[in-house]
Amino acid sequence: MKVKVIGSGSMWTSYQSASYKIDEDILVDIPNGMCKNLFRWNVHPKQIHHVLITHFHGDHYFDIPFYLLIKSKNEDKEVHIYCSEEGEEKNRKLVTLAFPNTDTEIMESLSLEYHHTQKFRIHEYEVEKMLVDHGTLKPAYGYLFQVGKKKVGFTGDTCLCPAVEKMAQECSYLFCDCMLKQGNTKHMGIDNIIQLTEQNPNCQLIVSHLEDTTREELKKRNIKNVKIPEDGEEIIIAE
Repeated sequence: MKVKVIGSGSMWTSYQSASYKIDEDILVDIPNGMCKNLFRWNVHPKQIHHVLITHFHGDHYFDIPFYLLIKSKNEDKEVHIYCSEEGEEKNRKLVTLAFPNTDTEIMESLSLEYHHTQKFRIHEYEVEKMLVDHGTLKPAYGYLFQVGKKKVGFTGDTCLCPAVEKMAQECSYLFCDCMLKQGNTKHMGIDNIIQLTEQNPNCQLIVSHLEDTTREELKKRNIKNVKIPEDGEEIIIAE
């Protein structure tokens, strides 16, 4: 598995919004500016076939209209979107808002399939959708990938909850929310990250959705088994 960190920041930083590209054609979240960011890293959005959405806050799915528009204008129109059940309606409304005169044309031209099951397969990966806790925004999900004998997790936005603890126990690599210095009911903090590393020494935590002050504090602390990625950084995970 090859994971490219497209964005590692929260909304209120110069870093791109938290998002990842897996291998050649899988995205975890598609936030505002995602298509521009893909072009910046020499990736054409038409290559993307699979989009996993963790939850429906704008900084995690607002580039859906632009991605679907690009796909509709290319020969390869295959799109698979993995999300909660309300996702189809939300995405359709967003496309209509963005392109009110051509929304029907865009949607009807695509080979678009939604997937709402808890477990599914993408290429060689068995994937499990994990219900996490992002405060009042429900549902919110993380995703757990089986990579050979290893597991790789993506928490999405979440507080420290049983699903995140389970992911840290099972994963060799966990791409996880660490927005804050002190965790709350919506986001994890450095205190939660320290707890996870102490309880799961074999799990490498790659932190994301970072506020600038959190990023600076993490760099100062230099916590074992915690990686602070830069936007555009690529992480290779051997099976």
